[in-house]
Amino acid sequence: MSSSRRNGKPASCEPCRLNKTKCDHNYPKCGRCHQRGIADRCFYHPAPLTKRREVDEDRVNDPRPAKRKRTSRLNPWEALPTPSLSQDDRLADAVAAETYRPGYLGPTSYAAILPKDDDSPEQRDRAASVGSEDSDRELCHQHPLTKPIRTQMATDILRALRHYPLIRDLVLWYADSCQAGVVPLPLEVDLVNALRPLVEKYKLTNSVPDPRLVSDVLENSTRPLRVSPSLPAREFHKICSGDHLRFETLGLLLALAGRALVFGAYSNLFADADNRALKPRLIDEMLRASTACVMLCNLISPVNDLILWMFYENYMLSLLVCGYTGPPSWMRLGEWVTQGYALGLHRESSWVGLPPWLAETRRRVFCSTYNNDKMISTFLGRPLRMSIRHTDVKMPLDLSDDDLISDPATLDSAIQSLDEQGWNTKGLYIRAAWLRLRFVASQFREEILDLASMKLDENVERQLLDISRRIHSSWETFPQHLRYRASCWDEGIQPRVCLMLVAVHQAHWYNEFMIHKLLDRQPLTSNTELLRVSTYLLSSTLTLGTVRDRSYDIHRDFLYIMMHHGIPSGSVLAIALQEQQRTGAQFPPSISRAEVIRMLSVLISHLDAAAHLDCSGARPGEANYNLCRKASKTFTRIVDAVLDPKPANSAPEATPVSGELDLELDLDLFTAPVFEGMEFPVGDDGIDWSSVAQWEL
Repeated sequence: MSSSRRNGKPASCEPCRLNKTKCDHNYPKCGRCHQRGIADRCFYHPAPLTKRREVDEDRVNDPRPAKRKRTSRLNPWEALPTPSLSQDDRLADAVAAETYRPGYLGPTSYAAILPKDDDSPEQRDRAASVGSEDSDRELCHQHPLTKPIRTQMATDILRALRHYPLIRDLVLWYADSCQAGVVPLPLEVDLVNALRPLVEKYKLTNSVPDPRLVSDVLENSTRPLRVSPSLPAREFHKICSGDHLRFETLGLLLALAGRALVFGAYSNLFADADNRALKPRLIDEMLRASTACVMLCNLISPVNDLILWMFYENYMLSLLVCGYTGPPSWMRLGEWVTQGYALGLHRESSWVGLPPWLAETRRRVFCSTYNNDKMISTFLGRPLRMSIRHTDVKMPLDLSDDDLISDPATLDSAIQSLDEQGWNTKGLYIRAAWLRLRFVASQFREEILDLASMKLDENVERQLLDISRRIHSSWETFPQHLRYRASCWDEGIQPRVCLMLVAVHQAHWYNEFMIHKLLDRQPLTSNTELLRVSTYLLSSTLTLGTVRDRSYDIHRDFLYIMMHHGIPSGSVLAIALQEQQRTGAQFPPSISRAEVIRMLSVLISHLDAAAHLDCSGARPGEANYNLCRKASKTFTRIVDAVLDPKPANSAPEATPVSGELDLELDLDLFTAPVFEGMEFPVGDDGIDWSSVAQWEL
């Protein structure tokens, strides 16, 4: 019997090892050496990589101790043996070919350029060979992560299922409370419920994950996720959860559970002092395990729809935990967009053989990706990653999740009941509607951001005014029940629905704010349009501060709208107050100076209060804390200087007398082209907050 290598596999005979040929390991002579007629040279070396020691015969009887041979200091690797890998060694941990399939290939790709000859038998055989599932199952290079590392990562992820009862309850709470999102909620419920038999089988709630389970989930995650055109939506969980569990599924569910915790689910469990510290630790564990799934699937999983769902939920949780300016959020969005392009998410014409419910879900995912790209690019002042010019994706229909995943007849009936633009005609508040409204606003945002990098001239001004006209006209085309009105809070509509009405309203009219800021008509105190839209945005934002919904903690959403719309609009009004104090000019009749001061004071109080609320995302040590703290200090200085002006000779270090707002924040929000012309001198702490700080989280 042949000896074994360190990895436990049988060793090859010396002729096979040296010739890099596969050995059948027969003993005492292998079959391959018999076939080649060199059986007399066939033997198994016990230590094939060691060199024979050469001894000088003249020094055998020399009593003096042998001198140590001096090795070269220039090349320390010369003394190390060079391993000779056999074919078995090279394929022991090779990457599956499916993992590195190219995915979507566009009209300018190499595949489109290559000549096609369908009549050639040789060409057909070649295509069949390349496309066969049984050919090229493995590539000839190793995994970027070694098997022990993959196994350790997988084990750590599966250990999070010791919280399975809580994770399931959190996902169910999220499904019952969520007004936003892209994945049909019943599908997420099916995925988490399908885990129960697996958790019970391996006793994951009170024991370490079984190595067999770890191996199975890793193997499942390396296979393509094949969705049959006839697969019902309610059976989707059977191919990616339960016995066919994949890490994409786990990453999705863990991020959902983390988001539910952030938004106040089961807050009574963490109310007492003993459990208060448990909540942030659970959120961190959910994010860490979900991010590990993202990293692992990036390297071992072929691109599929489930990966995009996981990236969406992980990105949203990263925003909540790491903040809008945190590098993890920015990088996760880039990975999400990249995976979408590889899947062909941006080209609906390439979606062949998809069940209707999955095609409609892809539209939702695309719209959400596109919308978030515009949001974060505006907020950070960075280039866009997606352009509407490169897509042919239609807007998702205004269908409920229940209709979307129902049988074909019910789905077709629901589609037929929509109007010509795809809106529901029953006045229902459906999750897909918020995506549609934001998608319209994001397309205007892309046009504005393209013009923001150009020098303002008559042509650019004409284009900006044309966009403004279309913004107003498009708002009038939306269904009446989806247009925010201040009275919605008193009409018996759920606070969560009113919150979404405010969010889409602010996203739409912030485009108008950006246009008038780009036009930059001076003096600011006479710029009626910019002052009017700034007052309108800030007033609508502050409305959320009065909402009290015990079933849903609104503070995170309020902070999002306050940072994206309240601070920019408030900064314009603060600059106008400074300019008025300096020049003595009056506001237009439609703008009340007293009302502006009151709104800024309320904004300051909300920014200060955010540091003391558990679910605000702006507590000390959290990602958005510095941003809110700096904004609050700056607005406070402005309002104090306006209400209690100091003589010029008595306060040399008071608020700068220039008409610019000293709003020094940790992001490019006010150095972006939208705010070109606004100067931000060094703050009172000696730090230039107008530059981007690279945070290390």
